[in-house]
Amino acid sequence: MGHIAGFNRATMLNNNVYNLFVAIDVELSDSADQMPAERKDQAWAITCRFGSLLTKYSARERAVKFYADALHITPDYLNKVCRRAYGVSPKALIDQQLLVEMKVFLSDTHLSVTEIAERLNFKDASYMCRFFRRMTGVSPLEFRNGR
Repeated sequence: MGHIAGFNRATMLNNNVYNLFVAIDVELSDSADQMPAERKDQAWAITCRFGSLLTKYSARERAVKFYADALHITPDYLNKVCRRAYGVSPKALIDQQLLVEMKVFLSDTHLSVTEIAERLNFKDASYMCRFFRRMTGVSPLEFRNGR
């Protein structure tokens, strides 16, 4: 994606993340078949809308409550749906989406870590570096340099 310009790159990234959520849904369809039909449809719709919201807002919003409010459900219900559909909490999905965006910035741009932290709404670069290291085991600069 290094050869694709800014807006188009963001659009492609959003589409790829959406495709990822669709692929996850397909893979988990066996477990979803065990749910009653009305709950499966409702849960599927919620997870799809949650995935769309993640691609749109993850750079700015990290609170589960924000996404639950946007979906007009409680954070507890969003947690229940995500755990049933994906086996992880909505916070873990938010963090994973944020990590994907960080990796794209580190791999496909020459932005500094400070600039990336600003774009992804971290209060400072050191907090972003701690988050990245906790999620990957390496620093952002180590990741960028291929270590």
